[in-house]
Amino acid sequence: MMEKLRKIKLELHEIKSKARKIFRRGYEDLTMMIYYHDLKDQFQLLIINPNNLLLLEKEITRAEAFRIMNTRNS
Repeated sequence: MMEKLRKIKLELHEIKSKARKIFRRGYEDLTMMIYYHDLKDQFQLLIINPNNLLLLEKEITRAEAFRIMNTRNS
């Protein structure tokens, strides 16, 4: 039941929140995405697994978003 809710929540995230994806990066078996909502000036961090299940959804600051986007892999 919980897996189904996580999958639906991820599929509807862009439609419901009217946010746009500004960053996406995959690490081994996880994918990290950052969405930005223009009207609310809000950044959201999403972590999903290979089955597109939402594992984490967290509001982050602008500074945190840009720190993540500017971090390079070694």
